[in-house]
Amino acid sequence: MSGRSVNETRFSVRFSETDMAGVFHHSNLFTWFEVGRFALIDELTRGGSLLELEGDTLFVPVTKTRVSFLGLGRFGDELRLETFLKPQATTKLVFYYRLTQVRDGSPVAIGLTEHVVLRGNNRFLFRWPESTRHRMDSFFAEHPHAVTDGKEFDARL
Repeated sequence: MSGRSVNETRFSVRFSETDMAGVFHHSNLFTWFEVGRFALIDELTRGGSLLELEGDTLFVPVTKTRVSFLGLGRFGDELRLETFLKPQATTKLVFYYRLTQVRDGSPVAIGLTEHVVLRGNNRFLFRWPESTRHRMDSFFAEHPHAVTDGKEFDARL
């Protein structure tokens, strides 16, 4: 990752992601949020899978989204996406996102996605197994910059 934080993803706005004015289309944010979310999950699981647990396949559907647009991103702009995870007592997953311009740090957007965790039989997973909880707690302790209580974001969403 060459000096980048575990919760940082960088990319350039592609032509296909823009409208006729050359500004990225708002629908791309959710794709970019997904990229950031799975990059953070990959770091959290150390290359393992959060989508398999004790031989069971898990599904993690989005149940809530929020976005505030704070600036623009144009074709060719390099953007920096920071993804944060809010620790929860349950298996609910809450991710926050901050999108900025690499060139000057100006804000482009902030966002939130909430997810529930379902087992393969579409039943809720209410509690992480102890090994998963321990891995998450260790990750939060090792990477406090990737953790948020959400207050900074919620005030602006």
